[in-house]
Amino acid sequence: MPTIPRGRRWTAAGAGLVLLLSGCAPDPAPRSGAPTTTAPTAGAPDRPAAGATGAPGGGRAGLGPAPRDCPAPGRAPQSASRLDPTAGSYLGRAGGVATAVDVSPTCQLVVGGRFTGLPGEQATTIGRGGAGAVLLLDGAGRRLLRTVRVAGAVEDLEVRRTGGEIAVATDRGVLLLDAAAGRARWQRGGAASRVAVGSAGTVAAVTGATVTVYDLAGATLARIAPSGRTVSDVAVDDRSGLVFVSGFRQTSGGRCVPVQIAYLHAYDRRGRLRWRAYDHPADRLGDLCADSRADRVAMGRDGRLYLAGETAGGNSVFVRSAADVGRPAPNVVTDDFSRATNTGNAHHTYLARFDPASGRQLAGQVVISRIDSKGNRGNTITPLAIGADESGRIYAGGVSAYQIADRSRVTLGGRRLAPYAGGDAWVLVLAPDLRRRLSWVVLTDGGAGAVRGVAAAGGVAAAVAQVDKAGFWRGPGPSLGTGGGYLAAWPGLG
Repeated sequence: MPTIPRGRRWTAAGAGLVLLLSGCAPDPAPRSGAPTTTAPTAGAPDRPAAGATGAPGGGRAGLGPAPRDCPAPGRAPQSASRLDPTAGSYLGRAGGVATAVDVSPTCQLVVGGRFTGLPGEQATTIGRGGAGAVLLLDGAGRRLLRTVRVAGAVEDLEVRRTGGEIAVATDRGVLLLDAAAGRARWQRGGAASRVAVGSAGTVAAVTGATVTVYDLAGATLARIAPSGRTVSDVAVDDRSGLVFVSGFRQTSGGRCVPVQIAYLHAYDRRGRLRWRAYDHPADRLGDLCADSRADRVAMGRDGRLYLAGETAGGNSVFVRSAADVGRPAPNVVTDDFSRATNTGNAHHTYLARFDPASGRQLAGQVVISRIDSKGNRGNTITPLAIGADESGRIYAGGVSAYQIADRSRVTLGGRRLAPYAGGDAWVLVLAPDLRRRLSWVVLTDGGAGAVRGVAAAGGVAAAVAQVDKAGFWRGPGPSLGTGGGYLAAWPGLG
């Protein structure tokens, strides 16, 4: 697949993804919104600390207890290109999509999306119901235990790690299901694209450019609307009492005209800003003129905060400290697939770990695909999901152009996959110190699509994907559909 020609602005995610898969360059429209010149908060000095040399957090406890009744954890495969899933199956008929996955306290997989034609479905219907659904499966991903039909398509979900309640974002509103997914504890209207829930039950949902924060009973605590900024995602940490909002702003100031600048903000539950990362004033960027976005943010099971960003070229704010553009970022480089060189304007992924209470950046890493037939030139790879397990291993996923490292050697369940065919749904698992890729595989086997969600806890790991063209790896276990949504599950690591 050829590299994408240089473009200074991006389209909305959906249109950009379609163009990426077809090999064409997006020709995005400019982003509106008043620029801001508020300086970033400079906290404690950034340093790799445990994020670059060992397990993060120095033994810090994670968020709630590990899931119960989970299978024994597995061992890391000898090769990052080899993975032995316990299941790989479409979900429902073609035309559906799987958008999110999490692990419950009882080690069930909880999957959200839009599905029709699920085999043997015995659905619980909440409200009017519809094609939108929350699916409960066993930890191996082989048995469909319950289907919960909700009004609207499920865009995102997260499970409360101490209580098991399921926060769900749909295009018709946000709701909190009980742990058995048998009834809604509360529902609120308004299309929601992303949702998060903390260990104490604080729920935050993204509606357009506003984040609404609710308590466990559904009472509104705050509405957060970062001025002049696009909102892409939200996360909640009830240990620190903070809500994290990510996205970008479009600015025309400084030497870079125009430029998109990623931001990550932390607010308390009343909506007061506590710290910020990136979001540097345009006149302080110097030559850091590559557009950047903070696409995804999530609390890891290790109690740290994780960000998945995207940049159009290597010379972006992600090469500098999140708190101080004058200092280098604590980035870990292992090879050409984690080095922002020979990139042109190819969109690539950036992963980072933060201390949630202070906003201090602990570590980061570039993730880029390469075209071996064109001098190892950088190519496009973008993120749609991020998380971390109890030990701080980073799980990420998205869609990649040709090709990830050792793509021709990727095997699932002992079988070599078909060659790249126009948009690889990728999953990456990094060691806690970011110095080793434990897994980097694709789920596409002659097809095309994108990983939309990842989760790992208590000996279980899973990814869900949007299927744009049939040809995903299948088996073992029974088939749960013929196309559209997709689920893969495999043993988590001990």
